[in-house]
Amino acid sequence: MELGSFRNRMIAAALLGVAGSIVAAILNRRPQPPAPAAEPPRLGYSRNGSAPTPLAEAGTETAR
Repeated sequence: MELGSFRNRMIAAALLGVAGSIVAAILNRRPQPPAPAAEPPRLGYSRNGSAPTPLAEAGTETAR
C-alpha cells in the first residue's frame, strides 16, 4: 500500500508541475507587435517635402 500512495503523490506532483509550467508560460508571453501600417499611396514626387501640386493648378499663384 505504501508504494501506491507514493506513486499517487508523484503523479500529483508531476501534474501540478506541468500545470504550473503552462500557467507560467501563458503569463510570461511577450505581447505581439501591432500589424505594420499600410504604406501611403505614392502620388508623385516632391522637391521640398510638400504635397505635389496638381497640373491644373500649377503656376496659378494669386498675387494681391
